[in-house]
Amino acid sequence: MSIPSTPDASADAADADLPALLCGAEPALLRGAGRHWPIFAALSEENLRARADRLVEAEDRDRRPVTVSLTEVLDDMRATRPRGLYLRHQSVSRFDPALPTLVPKEVRRLNWLLALEPDARPDWSWLMIGAAGTSSPVHVDVMASAAWNLLCAGTKRWTFHPPKRAEEWRLLPPECARGTHDSPPREFIQEPGDIVVTPSGWAHEVHNLTGSIAVTSNFINRSNLDFALRYFSLIGDTDAHDVLVAVGAAFTQHGEGGGR
Repeated sequence: MSIPSTPDASADAADADLPALLCGAEPALLRGAGRHWPIFAALSEENLRARADRLVEAEDRDRRPVTVSLTEVLDDMRATRPRGLYLRHQSVSRFDPALPTLVPKEVRRLNWLLALEPDARPDWSWLMIGAAGTSSPVHVDVMASAAWNLLCAGTKRWTFHPPKRAEEWRLLPPECARGTHDSPPREFIQEPGDIVVTPSGWAHEVHNLTGSIAVTSNFINRSNLDFALRYFSLIGDTDAHDVLVAVGAAFTQHGEGGGR
């Protein structure tokens, strides 16, 4: 199936109202919008190699967990014939607690769940380093959240499918996609400095066309709160549903948070 590329927004457009663009209802490619973020420079290959002896949990070509050094992951990213290592589930805050503070404050504030007590808030930011040919299989993001992904090095191809298709594939519970449009698939080619936006419920798969370094973060706020509440109701997670109701009420009362 041939999937047409979707027009992307320029960095100037993103700078105009970046939080609103990150909370859009449709997948988006914000061209060059993250180049000025301090975390973009902090996650350069040169800076990462300063931590090269650190052990990390990566995946091999068969998606089996392997413990390797960060040097091995970075070397594989540059290899002509890579082993297929992919560091895909590395928490940013556990890798370096200072890194999350290098994301712009207005972007960090998009995740209302950060207002929870430290032991209750989700750790939803990940560092991702992969060799050419590695990929993330088609999936819907954790807990019906939305996400942004900033590419710091390399090239990725993203393919998106709407929530109705995700529901058909049983990636969402039945009736979760009600009220959404049955849009055609979307495809983006992401380059360094670009931000890809994944709205709640959109199924997506990601392929590393070259070795790549990226940072990604998920969020729930006014823009996707109703979708997340419906998701938790349908799967019967009353605790998460009640927490979201309380958080949403608190932020609505104070008029804070991102949203469309």
